Amino acid sequence: MIYFNNLKGRNYNKAYGETASNRQADSDPIIFDLDDRQVEISVNEDWQRVIAGQMAMVVQGDEKLSTTVYMITAIERKKDLATNTESFIVRGSVLSKLSVKGSRYNISFMLHGIEHKRLTDGCFQRGVNLISAAEY
Repeated sequence: MIYFNNLKGRNYNKAYGETASNRQADSDPIIFDLDDRQVEISVNEDWQRVIAGQMAMVVQGDEKLSTTVYMITAIERKKDLATNTESFIVRGSVLSKLSVKGSRYNISFMLHGIEHKRLTDGCFQRGVNLISAAEY
């Protein structure tokens, strides 16, 4: 399972100019992105583990762990309209919705027993955009 950190509440559809009507018919929605600078930071080393077919969840800007579980369907390069640069985007299809305990993501991580070296007291460390957990 990959956990993506979207605490800034980035609107991926807006950043990449995608809507349900103009997205290619065989493409799933964008669930996360990373630019080259973020990929190169050592705390994001788990980016190397992100592959199509893997399950993922996203921590939202309201600091809640989304109840949506995605299956990663594609990793692509796409132009960010706001910054005029290319970034890696992750597309995903919805697998299921889970019951998540607690109102904040750190509580949810701790209650679900999710541990990772980049989680301190259940919170993402500064600059960490994603973590990989072998078990959910």
